[in-house]
Amino acid sequence: MTLNSNKKTMKLFKDSFLSILESINDPVIVIDKKGMVIYVNKAYEYQIGISRENILQRNLTERCPEDKLLTVLKTGLQVEGDEYYDKTLGYNIVAHFIPLKNENEEVKGVAGVGNASTINRINKHLRALVVRNEAETKQQVNKKELRAFKRIISNDPKMLHCINIADRVAKTDASVILRGETGCGKELFAEAIHKASNRAANPFVVVNCSTIPENLLESELFGYTSGAFTGASSRGKKGKFEKAHGGTLFLDEIGDISLSTQVKLLRFAQEKYIERLGETKKIPVNVRIISATHRNLEQLIQQGEFRADLFYRLNVVPIYIPPLRENIADIPLLSYYFLNYYTKKYKKSNLTLSPDAVKYLQDHSWPGNVRELKNVIEQAVILCRTNEIAPSDLQLKILNAPLHESFHTLCLKTEIEKLEKTFILEALDKAQNNKSKAINYLNISRSAFYAKLKKYNIS
Repeated sequence: MTLNSNKKTMKLFKDSFLSILESINDPVIVIDKKGMVIYVNKAYEYQIGISRENILQRNLTERCPEDKLLTVLKTGLQVEGDEYYDKTLGYNIVAHFIPLKNENEEVKGVAGVGNASTINRINKHLRALVVRNEAETKQQVNKKELRAFKRIISNDPKMLHCINIADRVAKTDASVILRGETGCGKELFAEAIHKASNRAANPFVVVNCSTIPENLLESELFGYTSGAFTGASSRGKKGKFEKAHGGTLFLDEIGDISLSTQVKLLRFAQEKYIERLGETKKIPVNVRIISATHRNLEQLIQQGEFRADLFYRLNVVPIYIPPLRENIADIPLLSYYFLNYYTKKYKKSNLTLSPDAVKYLQDHSWPGNVRELKNVIEQAVILCRTNEIAPSDLQLKILNAPLHESFHTLCLKTEIEKLEKTFILEALDKAQNNKSKAINYLNISRSAFYAKLKKYNIS
């Protein structure tokens, strides 16, 4: 075999081996003899919630001197099926640690392979996990921070990872964006971050951007002076930014704000001052922004409906909150938490959930997430006539209605897109294919216009 053919064979072997590592569900990490991370696979990247670009070239010797990988690097002894608390992941794992040696038996690195199936099996033991997590949490955070996050009830590893990130970022003034479906607890996270921060003694102001009409949102956020617009108070009014001075402003459903309001938000993010409507006076404001959305902001940017520069200002620390259907093990825990709350509220004693009811709850898809579960339990507590809530007491079918809900959502989206495409074609026809004139007819930005041409495949 020639040298070139040998090199090709080795490259093929290496590429095939890496392809296999990328395709498996178990997390894999490899460090070199200096403790530097030189490889992680997709499963590891997913479980830790950080892109591999930010993991590679980290030196564990400096950042995590007690890591099991470094122990194996020093001893050269293989460890199989060892369960331990991984500080990086934020929960217990079972992993194999394999020293990588050369032909002279010199240790040149270590590979760590987590056992995903074992992780899932461990996490099913809810009571044991609660005890372990409580003990570990007490070691890592102080009493103030424990109080801040106590309303977020979960034992799921992904949710605990979110809490871990939120706890760490709370101590800074970095902008946080909470991503997740409606009802998954984004406002709870925002409030907990505020309470665990140095701003806890100052205001926490909430603005739901989707519930305020577009023409009023700007004045709500930035305030206005006397006579700024028809109907304005003669004394003017402070906006939410000024009311949150020294504290935190939570902008829920940030994806619903207009481009003109986005410009003003961007100016504050860059310059740290605001201007009330009707005046040009610059008002310095000390506010930390936490935002949230259930929408795909990256897609909105491509469509020209959300500013990329504002996105990067807000997206310093993103936290992706998983939907309830991915945290099935949390459903009994949350159900009993809400059951205890509502039995006290409505003065009903000795009320429990039957095993069949718990199973019924776990089989539900929960499109409304924790908020929906909370409503279901409250309704069951009110209407149940016995001491045990049965599946028949849980009104899930009415809330779920999957066929009709998805049918109407699909039709509405399709019809809107058809109408939008028709308007664009009519504008181009009226403008005799002059794109600048068509943009003026449609009254949209140039970037949005070209994004829609590409979306609808209009040449």
